[in-house]
Amino acid sequence: MDQSEIKRIGQILKDRRLQFGYTQEFAAEKTGISYSYYTKIERGEQLPSLEVCLQLAKTFRLSLDSWLLNTLPDMKSSPEMAALFHQLKEMDSKSIHEVELLLQKAALLAK
Repeated sequence: MDQSEIKRIGQILKDRRLQFGYTQEFAAEKTGISYSYYTKIERGEQLPSLEVCLQLAKTFRLSLDSWLLNTLPDMKSSPEMAALFHQLKEMDSKSIHEVELLLQKAALLAK
């Protein structure tokens, strides 16, 4: 993986952290890693281990494929998707969790 990809991964992490309103210190603590390790990841200076990637994805509610493989939707090509993501960014974590539960129930009903 080249340096630009590692920086992209760190930038997505930083953007997500800011969306959640977390400090770097809190994000590191919540993830279970040291502050210095976390800041290196966010600055794109270090690629996290798979174990840490899993913890970060869980902490920031990121899917590994979209985060690491850059399969995030292109917001410019879909105004509807951009509006949806904007609404999700405005929600607090409890509301997001409630939406996740509703989607899980809907998926079970669709089976």
